[in-house]
Formats: sequence, structure tokens, C-alpha cells
Amino acid sequence: MAKKTDVKNAKDKPADKAADKPAGGKKAGAAPAVQATHATYAANPASLPPKSARAGDEDPAVASFTEGLKALDRKDWAKAVELLDRAIAVSDLTDLTARARQYRAAAEKQLAAPAKGDEGDPYLQAVFEKNRGNLKAALDLAKKGGRDKKDERFAFLAAAIHALENRTEEAAQALSQAVELNPKNRIHAFHDADFAELRKNRDYRHLFGLT
Repeated sequence: MAKKTDVKNAKDKPADKAADKPAGGKKAGAAPAVQATHATYAANPASLPPKSARAGDEDPAVASFTEGLKALDRKDWAKAVELLDRAIAVSDLTDLTARARQYRAAAEKQLAAPAKGDEGDPYLQAVFEKNRGNLKAALDLAKKGGRDKKDERFAFLAAAIHALENRTEEAAQALSQAVELNPKNRIHAFHDADFAELRKNRDYRHLFGLT
């Protein structure tokens, strides 16, 4: 049976350092990763139960974020805003908080808009398709009308899709565009699991603020 790892203070330290710290004076095994990302939850929320590396209990931030995504999928904008607000309030996960804010803004925009009988926010549609594994449909929505060249959200989403499909050059170009449109996307990409392989490529480390 694997030994339990002391992660009492894990939220204040990088996951790799927390894993190396002895627990109770004894050598501890590898700790669960503390930093989780939007991409991790959104890619397959049903198969990833919301657990906290801090204590093994249900993490309210992750749970609220996951339920918020489901509310968005149902187009229950009011419930989505409520759940995402809750996730933002208690989250200590950088990427989750950033994405929750982005989704909340989109849901709030839908609440404020008069009913038009249309399909809603194309960004949310693209995210839904990505979450379902329909990467081509998501990419088509992101690129339609040159959205990925003008809107940082679509540029970042296109970059993530290219990265998931191992199209390195296309991913780098789209991410570069996203960073140009909003420099904060450099930080989001650094924490996003979709870009794990791209981050290893020395030619593109600058896109993540790495030297």
C-alpha cells in the first residue's frame, strides 16, 4: 500500500516541491499534482472527480467549475454565473480561476442579451465542441470569419486544439497571435496542460515566458 503524503501546505508550494518534502520525518512518495488546469477539467469533466490534493476531500472550486461547465452546456446562463462565481471565490488554481472568469463573462453576456433564437455565443459553442472531443468542429468555429486573428479567446482556443493534435507550428503561430492580442495568454498557456508538449520545444519556450 502506498504511503500517504503530507500535503498540508501544498497549495502554497509548487507540486514538484511538495512531492519531495518528507512527511513526519519519513521519506514520502510522490504527491498528487496540486496545480490543475482548465484544460484538464474541460477536456473530460465526467471522468475527473473533483478532488483536492490538499486533503483528499472534494474541492469546492473544482466542483463548482465542473458544474458551471455543465450549466453552460445546458445554456442555463444564470446558474452558470452563480457556479462560476462560487469557483472564482474559493479557487487557488491560477488557470481554473482565469478560465472561470472568461466563461462567466460569456454567460453574463448571454443573460444581458435579448432572446434572438440563435445558437448563442460562438466561443462557448467552440468550447463545447472541444470538450466533447469534436476538435475539427471547434477549430472551424474558432477560425470562422478570421476570429482567431482578431479575438484572443479564439486564438488561444485554436492554439490549444493545434497543440492537442500535435501540429506544432500551427499551435505556435496561433499561441503567438493570442499572446500578441493579450499578453496574459502567455501565463494561461504556461499553466495549461494542452501545451505540455509545446512547452518542451526549445524553439517555442519564449511563448511561455521561459528562457
